[in-house]
This record gives sequence, C-alpha cells and structure tokens, in this order.
Amino acid sequence: MLDLSIVIVNYRSWSKLENCLHSLHPEKQKTKKIIVVDNNSGDNILDRFIEKFPWVDWVKNDINAGFAAGCNLGAEKVTTQWMLFLNPDTRLQRDCLPTLISYCDQHPDFHLITIKQTDEKGNNTHPYGIFPNAWNSNGLVRSLQRFLLLPDQTKKALSSNKIGFPHWISGSFVLLRKEHFELLGGWDEKFWMYFEDVDLCKRAADIGLSRILLNQWECLHYHGVSSRGDNKTKILTKAEVIKSHHKYIEKNFVGKNRKLAHRWLMIQKITELTVLGAFDKTKKAMLKKLKPFWHQMFSSTDI
Repeated sequence: MLDLSIVIVNYRSWSKLENCLHSLHPEKQKTKKIIVVDNNSGDNILDRFIEKFPWVDWVKNDINAGFAAGCNLGAEKVTTQWMLFLNPDTRLQRDCLPTLISYCDQHPDFHLITIKQTDEKGNNTHPYGIFPNAWNSNGLVRSLQRFLLLPDQTKKALSSNKIGFPHWISGSFVLLRKEHFELLGGWDEKFWMYFEDVDLCKRAADIGLSRILLNQWECLHYHGVSSRGDNKTKILTKAEVIKSHHKYIEKNFVGKNRKLAHRWLMIQKITELTVLGAFDKTKKAMLKKLKPFWHQMFSSTDI
C-alpha cells in the first residue's frame, strides 16, 4: 500500500463523489487511507454512502465551515508521509497514484504537486495561475502580464512541457508531504471558499517550497460541479470568489498596494456587474449581494 492518505471535502456532491470513490478503490490506487469530510450536507444521504463505501474513513462535520476548514479537519486523521487533497468532482485513472507517488518519491525537491486536469469534453482546465498583484485582477491584464513579462507562465508554456512550475495550483488536486503541510500550518480557514489554494501556495513560495505541475498524469475534473449547482448557489459562490479575493489582498498586500488593489478590484467588479446585470439576472443578484460587503469594508479608515 502507498504511504498516502486522500482527503476529500464534500457538500452535496454525492453523484460525483460516488464516481470519484469508485476510481479511488484501494484495489485501483493502493492508497492506505481515504478520508471524506462531509461538510454538514444535511440531506440524509451520508448514511447510505457510509454503508456503501465501508473502506472510507468518514468524518461528519457539524457545520459547513468551508473548504479550508474541512480540509484541515480531514488532515487531522492523516498519519502517512503523503497526503492528497482532492475534489469530489474528480475521477482518477487506474493506477494513477501508484506511478505518481513512485515518481515523486524520487524528487524530494517537488513540494506542492498537481497534475493535468481535463473536463468531460477532454479540454485542459489549466488548474493553476499567477499570483495576484495590485493590477492583475482582470483576466485580460493577467493574460498580457503572462505574455509580456512571464512567458513561462502562459497556459501554452505550462501545458506543453512534462513539468511546469506555476505560481499556484488549484485546491482540486494538491499532493504534498505531511511534513510540508505542517510546516505551512495547514489551510487558512479565513477563506471560506476560493483563494485558499492561492494563499497556501503563496505561503509555500515565501518559504521556498516549489509548486509543480506534472502533465504526464491527468485526472477528469467536472469543473465547478462541486461548488455550483442551482442559480442561488451560483450567485453565492461567484460572490464568494470576489470576497475571497479581497481577503487575499488584505492578508498579503501592504500599504498603498493594499488600498490600490482593494479599490481597483471593487471598481472593476462594480462596472462589470452593473453593465452585465442589465442583461443577466445572476450578475444583477451578485451586485446586490456584494454591495453590503463593499460598504462595510470600505467604511474602514484603513482602506
């Protein structure tokens, strides 16, 4: 058996979780322990899954404290050298993990590791990115920054080599040694959902830990399925992306850069949501949900 534990955080992603667990069966992946934290789904389905998958170590969370908190709760049960944080809406190819762990064991300089991820149509989802700065909260600006200043960080460059070195990797698949997870102090639970992976990688970069993309291995990722269901959930989660971006700025930026980044992000999003909200009810609802958050945040004299 591999000296590896897998931690999955679930919230009402049952159908995709079932597919994920089938792909993780010990006979296929040789994993020592699989831990699933249910973030208080509250829909009376958990007991059925506990019965159906007795080889899974199930953790019932009394509240939905968010992705980062769920990951930390599951990590408390890890006693193996390696740990993998995996989304419930992923599916691994047979023997993916035995060959991956064997390869990574030979590379002690690989610290936070991800693999190629594709959607159900076979498209590369590019689960990585560059660190935010005061100006690049806009996708077009980020693209220009990559093209002009960071050519090794373009999607083409990162996806065309066997090994890539992105600034940050998505929390949908993060493989690392337990010693490094403990060195980082785990996931920051101030991030309820989104940007917790960017923050983890930023802290890793600050202490010299590498972020590695291995394109020779891949998994299927039903992108966004675990977090976005009905329209109400979509509004909540998309608004949370923006809130978490502000939390990241507050934590990782200082002085004038912090003020500038906060204001630039707000101006961009208000403009975007106001214009698109005239045609899109979801955008209009997002703006309504974010206004009180921005009002409270910008009433602070620090910003």
